[in-house]
Parts: sequence; structure tokens; C-alpha cells
Amino acid sequence: MQGWMIALLALLGVGMLAGGFLGIFRATRGLRSSLSTITSALNEAVAANNEPPKPRSLSSLESVVMPKILKDFPDFNAKVFSQRVRRDAETYYESGRQGKVLFRNDATALFLESFEDRLPENVKEQIKVHRASIAAYDGSGRRKLLTCQAAVGYLDTNDAQQERRLVLQYIAGYADDPDSEVVGFNCPNCGAPLPAAGARVCVYCGTSFVAPVDRGWMLFEAKEG
Repeated sequence: MQGWMIALLALLGVGMLAGGFLGIFRATRGLRSSLSTITSALNEAVAANNEPPKPRSLSSLESVVMPKILKDFPDFNAKVFSQRVRRDAETYYESGRQGKVLFRNDATALFLESFEDRLPENVKEQIKVHRASIAAYDGSGRRKLLTCQAAVGYLDTNDAQQERRLVLQYIAGYADDPDSEVVGFNCPNCGAPLPAAGARVCVYCGTSFVAPVDRGWMLFEAKEG
């Protein structure tokens, strides 16, 4: 065989071999890229699963219901009452953590009786109220009902972060029976019951006063929702 033919065949063989190696290199690089994409997606999924849940959203209608509330309770202060809601929400879950009802004179007897049988379970520690808001107000009947919401987080007995939305309902001018007539606040001077829950002048002794916004409202119901 001619020398030049041998050289040509050798050159072709080297070219084919080089092309094969180049193809393998490209395939390997593509495989590495695919594996890298899959690994990245898996890492993102794991990270998402390990992220603590975000605080629950609330239905805040404060700007809508405040004019109705102020009509019945001119001295009502939403910011001050929000602090009351936060305390009650924390007490709700703290009662579950301690296994006993921690509410006292600021809740109705009916609520205390029913709450004792349905304390929140598996609450371990780190109870935190993220925020609270006014959700609704019903002043159309004898009972004046104020509905609020609170976003609460805590660590459960499995060391998992839990986020809950707690709905709290308050009744103004509470008597022993929530279905009875609204008796209103008591006069700070003579102690007589006032005829209207939002009254600012005692009809018995004539004393004028400003009723604290977080008093006279009794916790009537609280549940997750």
C-alpha cells in the first residue's frame, strides 16, 4: 500500500477517534448539566419543606366596621382593643400549654365552661401573637357582638412550628345570660348598671365618664378558623 494512503487512513482514524471523544465529552457535559439541574431542584424542594410556615392571613375590615362601632361606643379605641385581643389569643394557647383555663372575669361563664373541655392540644412553647384585627361588628340587635382575629404561632410537642388563625368574639354589656337584655357597663361612681353599653353619663347619679374600651366586653367565643 502506498505510503500516502497509509497516512490518509491514519489521519481519518485519528479524526474519527477525536470526533468520538468529542461526542462523549459533549454527552457527559450535557448529563452533568441535567444532573446539576435536578440536584438544584431537589435542594430547593427540600429547603421549601424545611421552611417554617408563614403567619396566617387575617380578614381585616376595621375601616369598614369602625364607624358602626363608634356610633354605639364613641370612646372605642381600636388600637387599645387590639392589645386586648392579643392578650386573649395568647391566653387561649397558654391555657392549652398548661392544661387549664387561664381566663378569669373577662370571659363569659358559658365560654369558660365549654372551653374547659376543648383546650388546644400539643402546645409546647414559644407562643407568639403576630397581629390582631377587627373582622366584623353586629350591633343590630340587643346583643352587641364584636368579632376579631389573631394570627398566632407556637411550637408544638413535636418541635414543629404551627401557625393558626384564631377567631375571637366579644359581647358588650354582658349579663349572666348572653341572650338576655344588654345591661351595659356599670357606673364608676355609684355602681349602677347603665342602660346602654356605650353610655357615658349615668342616669342615676349624673356622673360623666369615659369607659375603658377593653372593659365591659366579655369574651364570648374563641376558635380556630
